[in-house]
Amino acid sequence: MISEREIYFAEQELERYQMLMGNKEYLTKEEYDFCFEWDAEETKTAMFYIGNNTPLGCYLNLNLYSEHDHEKRQFEMETGVNS
Repeated sequence: MISEREIYFAEQELERYQMLMGNKEYLTKEEYDFCFEWDAEETKTAMFYIGNNTPLGCYLNLNLYSEHDHEKRQFEMETGVNS
């Protein structure tokens, strides 16, 4: 039988997984590994490896990434204009 403590920790892990997959655009290697252990298929589909030398993280969450937002940030950086 599963104890209340085990249920609590499982719920905490599920909340963390949902927060990472639903809210975080860039994930660290540790966060990616955590998500991969929770749901390997979804994590493989939703994440794109961008390298270890990026300040934002190693993986781009394609569920949240927006080409429009990326181009807007790039334009702002190049022109020094914030909208």
